[in-house]
Amino acid sequence: MKMNKTAKVLGALLLTGAFGVSGSAFAAENAAGVKEFMGKTIQTTKEAQTAAAAGNKEGCLSAIKQTKQNYKEITGDAAGKPLQDAMKKVKEAQGLCEAGNAPQAAPLLGEAASTMEKVNAGIK
Repeated sequence: MKMNKTAKVLGALLLTGAFGVSGSAFAAENAAGVKEFMGKTIQTTKEAQTAAAAGNKEGCLSAIKQTKQNYKEITGDAAGKPLQDAMKKVKEAQGLCEAGNAPQAAPLLGEAASTMEKVNAGIK
């Protein structure tokens, strides 16, 4: 019985460790990685803006979801206050899209993309 419990604990530790390693394997750890994911974040924010302007609720929400996923990969100083403020606008736009007000979300997404581009320009 004790052996079975030990095996379960070891299995859980190995599984948890594997998830921990796989989750951080894709994070942008250097300037090149940060720029790559900033570019992807900007691109998907613009895609969300285009979908929102066209009144495409599903397209807007899908692109915002991808924007958030790309943002999660950005680490370090690049994720400073201006970028956090831009992501707040993305979240606000998401709420508008979910409520069926996609066209009203487009200007917010445009502002967010503009702020992200300024942040990206400052990354060396």
